[in-house]
Amino acid sequence: MNMTLKHFFEVYPPKRMWRKMWIGLADLPMMPQHRAKCLKMAGVNIKGRAMIYGGVGVDTVYPDSIYIGKGVRITAGTKILTHYLDPSQPGVHFRRGEVHIEDDVFIGLNVCICSSVTIGKGAIIGAGSVVTKDIPPYQVWAGNPARYIKDRAK
Repeated sequence: MNMTLKHFFEVYPPKRMWRKMWIGLADLPMMPQHRAKCLKMAGVNIKGRAMIYGGVGVDTVYPDSIYIGKGVRITAGTKILTHYLDPSQPGVHFRRGEVHIEDDVFIGLNVCICSSVTIGKGAIIGAGSVVTKDIPPYQVWAGNPARYIKDRAK
C-alpha cells in the first residue's frame, strides 16, 4: 500500500496520534500519580490528584469524555469506555457517552465502567464489577452487573 504523508494525516489525525502515545506511555511501569498525568495529557479530564494504577485502560476514541475527581483511586486492570454500540440502529453505529467519576471514589481490580454513567462521591466499586448504570454517592456496589451492596459512612 502506497500511502502519502497527506493521506496518513487524514487517516491518523495528529491529535489522535498524540492521545494514543500518551495512553501507551501510561501502560509503562510508573508511580500511579504519574500515570494520571499521562492520561491527562491524552485528554482525560482529571481534577486534582488521582491515583491510577497499572493496566488501567481508557477509551482511545473519546478520552475527553472521561471526568475523574479529586482523590480517586482506580486499581489495576480497570477499563473505562466512552462509546457503545447502538442496537436500535441497523448495522454498526456507535454512540458517544460520558463517564463521570466524582471525588474520593475507590474502584477495585478489573472493573469495567461502561459508557454514560456517573459514579457518585465516596462510592466503592468491588473488584471484577461491570458498572452499567449510575451509582449514588457513598454506596458500595459489586458484581456483574454491579448491584447495590450497602451504604457507607460519609
